[in-house]
Amino acid sequence: MPFFLKHHFDPDFNHLDIKPKVRGNERVDHLNRDYVQNVVIGQILAELIQIADDEAGRHDPRFILEQPVFPVGANTEVDPGNVNLLLAAANGYVYYDPDERISVKTLLNVRRDVDYATGNISFVGDVVVHGSVRSGFKVKGRNILVKGTVEAASLDASQSIRVEAGIKGDKQAELKAKNSIKVKFCENALISAGKNVLVESVCLHCKVLAGNALAVGDRLIGGEVVCGRLVRVGAQLGGGVSTTTTISLGYDPFLMQKINDMESTIRTLKARRESLGARNKQSQAEAKLIGELDHKLSVLEKQRFACSERISASDLASCAVIVPGQIRPGVELSIGQAFLPISDSVSNVNLTLRDGEIEVTSPAEPKKEKAS
Repeated sequence: MPFFLKHHFDPDFNHLDIKPKVRGNERVDHLNRDYVQNVVIGQILAELIQIADDEAGRHDPRFILEQPVFPVGANTEVDPGNVNLLLAAANGYVYYDPDERISVKTLLNVRRDVDYATGNISFVGDVVVHGSVRSGFKVKGRNILVKGTVEAASLDASQSIRVEAGIKGDKQAELKAKNSIKVKFCENALISAGKNVLVESVCLHCKVLAGNALAVGDRLIGGEVVCGRLVRVGAQLGGGVSTTTTISLGYDPFLMQKINDMESTIRTLKARRESLGARNKQSQAEAKLIGELDHKLSVLEKQRFACSERISASDLASCAVIVPGQIRPGVELSIGQAFLPISDSVSNVNLTLRDGEIEVTSPAEPKKEKAS
């Protein structure tokens, strides 16, 4: 008796010919096109079903087998507990390889721009974008490498991100990685890394959150930097009195951001509450809304207090801003509770905390001894 190979994925899937999804009210979603068929370890990919001889004509003839043998490819395995099931042995995307074997690939190569032709990319493994990520689109993966530029787009990595051609964010780009982020340059972007951020050339008007350190090879001008421990800028920090550049060291940047977001929401709700409360007469619906706002404000205030209690300074003695080049006026530096505005240009300096105040010393780094 023959066997039918039942697929738990689309065996005819073609990433070069994906159609937009139709959402409710027949709206076409051009941003989400399911560019890959994600699978995870242990997921069923296919199964063998024994069928009667006269049933073979009801099924796709390509998948009628004379023997119960799976076309096992890379990163797949037969279930040891059920020989009629084929499982994924790795996280990745499932496809038929050139030898007609069911395989799972852990690296996704997007050999073009991420745009309306691909839609957003969401992958369980590593992603390499050989083009650029265009404005309005998102890429999510484990490690993400973009060989082109990132425009006003979003990148989200469970490990690390690298952008070879830089970021032109237009105040809308957002890059987030659990580990580290490395970019050629960045402009008008939000960059958030659990460990380190490395900018090879210039960082202009960005908000940078780094759990450990930020290193900028050339210039850091404008924007806000919140780091756990260290900032190093090679050539120039700050752009002059007309451009404010703020740097804060010594606290968890992500907890600080959470508190800032809560405070912003609290201000918005309070303004709305005051506007409703100032009216001489209130409808029943308005009175109910005021009660709801009071409840939300109470909850948020408690959450903010709880987060504030969790904030504690890290090892402030290891915090430093290192600038072998020049620091220009307009820079505002905080290390823990200490604050120092830079009003005059200084060069080749190291700024650290000593006796509760920020101390400026030179040179920025010890001179390396020449090998004899």
